[in-house]
Amino acid sequence: MKKFIACFLIVILTLGITGCKKQVKDVVPEGNSINNNSDSHAGKTAGEKDVKSNDNWTSFTTGMKYAGQNDKLFAVMVENTPPARPQSGLIYADVVYEALVEGGITRFLALFYENYPDKVGPVRSARPYFVDIAKEWNAQYVHVGGSEAAKTAIKQLGLVDIEALHMSRPFFKDKTRVDPHATYASLKDAVKLNDMATDKIPHFKFDSGIPHGNVKSVEVKYNKYFDNLYKYDESTGHFLRYINGKPHLDRETGKQLYADNIILQYAPYKVLDSQGRLYINLISKGKAAYIVNGNYIQGTWERTSKDDITHFYDGNGEEIRIMPGKTWINIVPSEGNVTISK
Repeated sequence: MKKFIACFLIVILTLGITGCKKQVKDVVPEGNSINNNSDSHAGKTAGEKDVKSNDNWTSFTTGMKYAGQNDKLFAVMVENTPPARPQSGLIYADVVYEALVEGGITRFLALFYENYPDKVGPVRSARPYFVDIAKEWNAQYVHVGGSEAAKTAIKQLGLVDIEALHMSRPFFKDKTRVDPHATYASLKDAVKLNDMATDKIPHFKFDSGIPHGNVKSVEVKYNKYFDNLYKYDESTGHFLRYINGKPHLDRETGKQLYADNIILQYAPYKVLDSQGRLYINLISKGKAAYIVNGNYIQGTWERTSKDDITHFYDGNGEEIRIMPGKTWINIVPSEGNVTISK
């Protein structure tokens, strides 16, 4: 069975999936139990601030004015298998990364700075490349266990480790779901765990004056089971997110997840073992593409060390400018199946 899973994943990564609608095609060459903190969290979904409102504060994650002077950034591992949907709390995330893990499934690393929602999840396990991303943001890392390589990386990189197998707070169980899809975190509780403030390192250059382009949709097809579509909605000005043809919703609010900016970061995936574990080298460089206010822009990305951030460049070698708002970053295989429709 282990060999079968690994072989299945290799086929997915090397052959890809065909049959997407295409107008512009972009293909790159090149456990332990957790204490139940009761159901008191289950009915709370708001992402209120813990501090006084101040219209002069601008978020370093979204470039937007927001009502707070928050000093902590959380990076939460969120599951994306069918039993985990609809997820909780992603509607409040400022930046969301998506990448493959073993078995051909994808997982999210969601960054929260502007809002600390009471319920985020289901929370799942760490992988080394997600740890690398949390490090570049200096985020407090929220997860449930992880691969041995990921656990080692967390220690070596000195991340603030908020881990469900070693603590109860801020984690709790949702009794309407079954393990391993039942663990959630309250960031309202997590923010009280320590006094460690996040060094706010700017990652993006925001520009609200970017002219509107004509991109109507972006399809990112990891495989036939994880087929993402971002579709422009004129009434909101956002790219609404769909998965496998259905709106991707937030469980508590019922709102559809959306992006204001979409970054496609192409990187080679490598299968490491019979368990199908993957290696993605994000301390490297490669091709990138951006959908910014409806404009499709091709460029590159580069990160020189684990202490550096990932720099995103346009075709002229200038750092990309993006719209203030929410950003989704899809880390796709170098031969990834992406379709841009205008």
